[in-house]
Amino acid sequence: IYYDDSSMDVRYGVDVSQHQYDIDWKALAADGFDYAIIRVGYRGYTEGKMSMDPYFEKNMKGATDAGLDVGVYFFSQATSVEEALEEAEFVLEAIEGYEINYPVVFDWEPMFVSGSRTATYDGEIVTDASIAFMNRIAEAGYKPMTYYNKSIAYLKLDLEKLDGYPVWLAQYATEAPDYIYRFDMWQY
Repeated sequence: IYYDDSSMDVRYGVDVSQHQYDIDWKALAADGFDYAIIRVGYRGYTEGKMSMDPYFEKNMKGATDAGLDVGVYFFSQATSVEEALEEAEFVLEAIEGYEINYPVVFDWEPMFVSGSRTATYDGEIVTDASIAFMNRIAEAGYKPMTYYNKSIAYLKLDLEKLDGYPVWLAQYATEAPDYIYRFDMWQY
């Protein structure tokens, strides 16, 4: 999938976590990938405990050694602004000493499993949590970004409050995104 428009600055990347196991980073770079967005960690669905992605350090080393630019994300299950700020601090501590030249992303997604803390959620709280996370990341000197799909954007989030913040749009199984608002990265 690509943009056939020379006015667009198009770069190709991958989103990785422990779920991809061992990655051949040199092969990815040779295949034309420019960057990687690497999961730093996550908050548990039920108990809310934060954990490091066990492949974080290995993925950071592999991507940078292969010459790829790197950004990171945290898979959030924050149910308050306070939890989002805890997650931002967790990320900032983890990325200290790494060269991060792509965004630091707040990836909040509801989980609909038994006992999930986010099976029911308030879009206003998620909006405010996202903004708090991004503002803290920006204060630390990194480029912040938020991640969401069309459904959450249209039905739950306060997009007016999020206006001006960079967006990583998730929209799968389509030839081109049909999200009607601005976005900066597209996960397909």
